[in-house]
Amino acid sequence: MTEEASFIFLDPRYEEYTWILQDEHNPASHPPLIATGSPLSRPGVNNPNEIPVTLTINGFNYGRNVNNPAGTGSPFGQMTPPESVEDLVKWRSEWLPQVDELVKLLENFNPEEVEQGTWKDTLQSHDDEYRRVFGGVHRTAVGPSRLAVERFMAKYVEMFGEKRRNDAMALLQGFSNRSLDRASSLWDLSRIIRNDEAKDVDNTDINLTDTVSSKKFVEAFNEMLDAFGATTNNGLQDLPTWREGSEIPMSMIRAYTVQEDWKSPREASESQRKRRIALEEEIRSIDADNGDSDSLLRLMEMAQQLMPNLEDHNLLCDQQCVFSSRKRWLLIGSYMGERDLLKYREDVFFHTRNELLEVLEGGEPISLDELKKRRALQEKYRAMPPPLFLGKSPEISEENPVVPLESNAGIIIKGTAASRGSYRGLARVFQSIDEASHLEEGQVLVVRALTPPWTPYVGVAGAVVTNSGGVLSHGAVVAREFGTPAVIGTNNGTDFIKDGDMVTVDGTTGVVVVEQR
Repeated sequence: MTEEASFIFLDPRYEEYTWILQDEHNPASHPPLIATGSPLSRPGVNNPNEIPVTLTINGFNYGRNVNNPAGTGSPFGQMTPPESVEDLVKWRSEWLPQVDELVKLLENFNPEEVEQGTWKDTLQSHDDEYRRVFGGVHRTAVGPSRLAVERFMAKYVEMFGEKRRNDAMALLQGFSNRSLDRASSLWDLSRIIRNDEAKDVDNTDINLTDTVSSKKFVEAFNEMLDAFGATTNNGLQDLPTWREGSEIPMSMIRAYTVQEDWKSPREASESQRKRRIALEEEIRSIDADNGDSDSLLRLMEMAQQLMPNLEDHNLLCDQQCVFSSRKRWLLIGSYMGERDLLKYREDVFFHTRNELLEVLEGGEPISLDELKKRRALQEKYRAMPPPLFLGKSPEISEENPVVPLESNAGIIIKGTAASRGSYRGLARVFQSIDEASHLEEGQVLVVRALTPPWTPYVGVAGAVVTNSGGVLSHGAVVAREFGTPAVIGTNNGTDFIKDGDMVTVDGTTGVVVVEQR
């Protein structure tokens, strides 16, 4: 591995293609073990003479545009359009039990039972099961939900006009979900601190007096970890989860502590629920005497599964599976440590998959100095913004310019109007969720991708801007739920918005204006 954080192709042929950063689901650099062996992001192809569709460089995922046959664009296979609400909820009974079995397989893995010569097949069997279960959840929960929304939106706009698209979106909000439960649990902890007169929230740790409040906080915090402890740091398996002592939940609690009671996530969701109920009455009255089998009401009820499915699957499948996979790798790291093949079990993540197999099968261990260099290089990757494009320069269009427009007001950045409203405030640009502990109430949160672990910070921010994501992405859905103006999918907004800039975010038009410095 090189010591420079440069982005270099291993094959010069790749320079002929435009490679686009795949940021929405994996916005951080993964360590060598995951980048070279993930069952969900497999770099390269079986035929070395073919050009792969995806590449992993410095732990970041890049993809090139290819023409896919209809219905084959998803990495999880064919998505079947739902015909009923039952089609959209069956994943809970059909696939969640299989998630539980996968969790048991990974967390109860015993390296001692693996015979020499079988490590490759053993880990491949884990990959195959991970891919099967993960794909099954996404094929039945997430993909069909988005298809249902597309059909509903098309019918709604056809009937009421484009000017009421925001109302159609509002009909998808205000439902109970695990992300809301997680944010509410953190909020409840912040109220314990806020109501304790002897609180100290200025230090790294939150200190309460040794009183009933202190005991109540500890008890509630442990309950929160029991429910949401599998939450990861942006899906990075080499970093501790909430249950393992991550500082992230405490940072979120501190951020909530300074907010007034009316800013509660529950209050925000209730406001969205009331708006939705009022809009539903209009549709129910229209459909009362409608015999059309493809009625708007039927389409709406299916589309309304989006938020519960999108948010619940992430915690119950995505986060949980990553957490369990991490535990499996740490078990292997401990196994190696007992055999003097590794000093620190966490360094298992800084082997490539092939290197790990070689060591496990009796090969020479990687030196401590080399592993230390790799750790330092990983930190460098995560501290720097990766290039949006690699290889051939992309074609520039007026609809989607690579370089934002300029006006007398400043730099104009265009994205997707995700959550209505306009807000002017100080921009805080963060490369990682760890940095978000510095976000103060009312500041504008600017990130490459807003993944589920970021959710509570949406309630702190005055507005949100992201590089990636669509109108049905997690970031967009959560911003609407909190009533926080948001512009997402700017492609490279973080390249042009600097930390400390004054910006105006118009979530109704999808425009961000960076004021002249």
